[in-house]
Amino acid sequence: MNADKTDKLIAKAIRALPYRAPSAGFRARVMTAIAVQSAAETWPARVIEAAGLLVGAWAAILIFSAGALIYVNFTDIAALIIQPGGLTHALNLLAAHAAIVLIKSGTVLSIAVELARANFPPLYEIAIASLACAGAVTAVSKGGHTAGQRI
Repeated sequence: MNADKTDKLIAKAIRALPYRAPSAGFRARVMTAIAVQSAAETWPARVIEAAGLLVGAWAAILIFSAGALIYVNFTDIAALIIQPGGLTHALNLLAAHAAIVLIKSGTVLSIAVELARANFPPLYEIAIASLACAGAVTAVSKGGHTAGQRI
């Protein structure tokens, strides 16, 4: 028996085996179910991954900013820590400023809510939103003076 005849006999035997073929569209339904399941599983993972990257980026920005702040003001910080009661006085002052900022923020937020409920014409709403954005930019940009600007 040669190899060609053997291969033909094996193919004929395999064709003679009884088996059932899957119904029409079976492969498409299976692939659709797999795609839906994998999409459902990856969506929360991607959101968590993106949130983790965002938190990591903000943490890096905060660390670099704090490092720069400490480097620029190292002598003042060291004098504050060395002075008896200086650190608690600074923390109390910081807490007072934070409370004032929170109270002012709450007031601004309540005014913004009242303006949002007023149903102004669209042109007025655009003008109010522009003024609010300009006020926010002005509030954020003020306060950071360098030593050269103070002199």
